[in-house]
Amino acid sequence: MLEPAQASAGAEAGARNRPSARFRFAVAFLVGLVVTMGMGAGAMYAYDQHYSGRILPGVSVGSVPLSGMTRDEARAALDSAYHGYSDGRIVLDGPDGAAVIPYAEIDRHLAADALVDEAMAVGRDGTAVDRAVANARTAVRGVAIAPRISFDAQKLAERIAAVADGLGIEPVDATVTASADPKLGFVVAAGHAGRKVDPTGVTRAVTTQVAALDAPAEVTATLPVETLEPTVTTEEAAAAHAAARRIASDITLVVDSKKYPIDTTRIRPWITFTSTADGGYQPVVDTTQIPTLLQGVAAKINRKAVNADFRMVGTKVRAIVDSKTGYTLDEAATAKQLEALLAARAAGTASTEIRPALAVTEPALTTAEAKAAAPKMKKISSWTTYFPIWERNNFGANIWIPALTIDGYVVGPHETFDFWKAVGSVSISKGYGLGGAIINGKTEPQGALAGGICSCSTTLFNAALRAGYQMGARRNHYYQIDRYPLGLDATVFISASGSTQTVSWTNDTDYPVLIRGYKIRNGNKGYVRFELYSVPNGRKVTIGSPVVRNVRPATDTIQYTSTLAPGVRQRIESPVDGMQVWRTVTVRDANGKILHRVTYYSNYSRVTGVTLVGQ
Repeated sequence: MLEPAQASAGAEAGARNRPSARFRFAVAFLVGLVVTMGMGAGAMYAYDQHYSGRILPGVSVGSVPLSGMTRDEARAALDSAYHGYSDGRIVLDGPDGAAVIPYAEIDRHLAADALVDEAMAVGRDGTAVDRAVANARTAVRGVAIAPRISFDAQKLAERIAAVADGLGIEPVDATVTASADPKLGFVVAAGHAGRKVDPTGVTRAVTTQVAALDAPAEVTATLPVETLEPTVTTEEAAAAHAAARRIASDITLVVDSKKYPIDTTRIRPWITFTSTADGGYQPVVDTTQIPTLLQGVAAKINRKAVNADFRMVGTKVRAIVDSKTGYTLDEAATAKQLEALLAARAAGTASTEIRPALAVTEPALTTAEAKAAAPKMKKISSWTTYFPIWERNNFGANIWIPALTIDGYVVGPHETFDFWKAVGSVSISKGYGLGGAIINGKTEPQGALAGGICSCSTTLFNAALRAGYQMGARRNHYYQIDRYPLGLDATVFISASGSTQTVSWTNDTDYPVLIRGYKIRNGNKGYVRFELYSVPNGRKVTIGSPVVRNVRPATDTIQYTSTLAPGVRQRIESPVDGMQVWRTVTVRDANGKILHRVTYYSNYSRVTGVTLVGQ
């Protein structure tokens, strides 16, 4: 028997050698757990084997139980319970009516395959413990999978977009164009509004509705339509048309009491139409065409100043025709006037008349001056030239026609007379014909139109020379013609190449000069005469004797020809001596002061005489 002390010590030692209660519990728990896991693993294995290829108990989709079903059985059960999800449609209301998209077109149906896959996966994931716990919970509580719908959302969006695109209309701008018929002027083509449909919101809303399991058999949506106004409306085009008609209306240029219209048909082609930066629409005028237009108008407006005219009444000079002021259209200034008028019309005014800018030329002899001078005018000079009437001067016509044309011509104070400007053009229609001409040093009896006219020019030259005026252009003939004053002949011509020789002189006095031309015929003899009338000024003209040098005597020849009958003689060229001639003319005023002194030089060529003799 142990003593109490020993017993106490032994007890303490025994107590130290025995496991604690907590330790024992832990060991017992582990042993139990191992045993349980061993049993659970076996049970789990047996459970999995039993439901291999089947849905575990307690699994359903919506209200359809799928416990123990194979994949095909579960698909059949779902198809049976949830059918008809592709039988509905989507109705899109638009401005042209409704567009229908059947559910079948977007492949709307129950997502059966995905739901079966999800049901088959219940309880198949995780560790054995996880599966055991999940299977127990599934068997007791069950797992309900929410049914859901599947459809082709991309195809739905594309289909709605296609409907929206089909409803879109591009706006059409109104236009104004020139009509092919000039009577119609401009024509307005009406504009039309367009429309645009944005499918974004409708697509989003319809997609949400179609995705719902309880979506109605017909989903309705209204496509939003946006109106697109044209850049140029019909009203704006009509306003531009009215402005263009106002701009293109007739314009009248007024000069004195005469009117020169510019018709609307000339202005219309200048006008086009364009949109403005601020969104407006207006006509635009191409003013670069104005100068071309004014060139034609100027030809009608421009006129030379016309001197007052005189006529002889008996032996008296009378002023009977009033003078006229000359006009030259200032085209540049008038173009600016036109531009300003067109701009004002575009702004709303309707001006129709312009008094164009003119350069005014006063006549050298006004009516008042002519009336004052006429009573004082007397004959101050004259000259007469003889000529044979024959084919070489168109039987006198080529000399008398220009003389009678010049008859009555008035040279105003300080105005210059020019032979060709006074005579004008020569033509057969005026009565001129072929006559003699010196060509290449030989006389051609019918070598030029108006041949022989030099008798007229030489006569007028000598009349003006003897009146003491300031002489201008003058040229001697190729050879000396004895009917003319030696060294004071004056030829005129206009060659085929365009070169011109004229006779000119300036009335360097303060009084007008009236030229009288006369046709005189005495049997076979012709005469041309010019008389100059003016206010006597006291001038004295001294014409010096000819200074003749380097005379080259001419010779005469005979040429035999078969063109004439035997023994018949025909002179075709007269022999003329060649020479150089100087003649000095001095003009003094009433006080003896020299006003002009001119020495005329003439170089005459030698011409060999030719007589044809028939053989």
